[in-house]
Amino acid sequence: MNHCDLNKRIINSVLVFLFVFTASLVNAQEAIVQIGVYRGKNLFIQNPYDSKTKSYCVQSVEVNGNTILSSPNSSALTVDLSGFEINQNVQITIFHKSGCVPKVLNPRVLQQGTGFQFVQTLVDDSSISWITTGEQDKSAYYEVEKLKLDDWRTIQKVKAKGDIDNNQYSVGVVHYSGDNEFRIHYLAKDADAYSETFNFYSAKDPISFYPIDKVDDLISLTEPTDYIIKTKEGVILKKGVGQDIFVDDLKPGEYIIVIENREEEFYKPEPVRETPLPKKKKRVKNDGST
Repeated sequence: MNHCDLNKRIINSVLVFLFVFTASLVNAQEAIVQIGVYRGKNLFIQNPYDSKTKSYCVQSVEVNGNTILSSPNSSALTVDLSGFEINQNVQITIFHKSGCVPKVLNPRVLQQGTGFQFVQTLVDDSSISWITTGEQDKSAYYEVEKLKLDDWRTIQKVKAKGDIDNNQYSVGVVHYSGDNEFRIHYLAKDADAYSETFNFYSAKDPISFYPIDKVDDLISLTEPTDYIIKTKEGVILKKGVGQDIFVDDLKPGEYIIVIENREEEFYKPEPVRETPLPKKKKRVKNDGST
């Protein structure tokens, strides 16, 4: 073998090596694996774009061994899982080029849920807000309850959003003077849960009413609020929201008005009857006749 043939063989070997090495670099890939269960949500992937190679990072995506995306040309990818049953096992494998890393935007959607939970409840001088997780029932709803004289009463109802991730809610509220105690009640097909109770203290002046003792036809409050009027035996006669309460239809007697978180007594007296003036006797005119 002459020197020229030897050089050609060396050059060919080097070219083959470079080709194989280059092909290996081009085809080199890594994988991100997400394992969990289907909880009603799709998975979203951020797919980086390399301006130098003019190509995207993700090469393919498999779900339970089946390729559902191949060489996707988009920076935002959606892994459609709607064909699975709720709580069915899912394994998602994201194959990507080395030197770049795609980002799974919502990995929590595959986490095995621990059921519905209240994450946080807050109250300030004008609103109540709360955060939950684990909702899956679109028909569920919340009842905002307030403690009124040892009785929990619903003051607002709110439709649930039904997302398994964090759900945030906020409603307006009017506080009574003094302590105000609340709780949130979650009602769904497969869940019935209460939040822990939470309080707010209002330093505003208490609502008063007048007349204080004897009431004829009208009770006036210093500001509008919800009220109840009942007998001393507890029979509710009137309830509503307002500032002027007409009681002209109540019989005389003792009653209780419930405003804010307290009870006050009032009395409706017998109506005053005016004594009619005596009728004047007609004077008989004497004409002198016998």
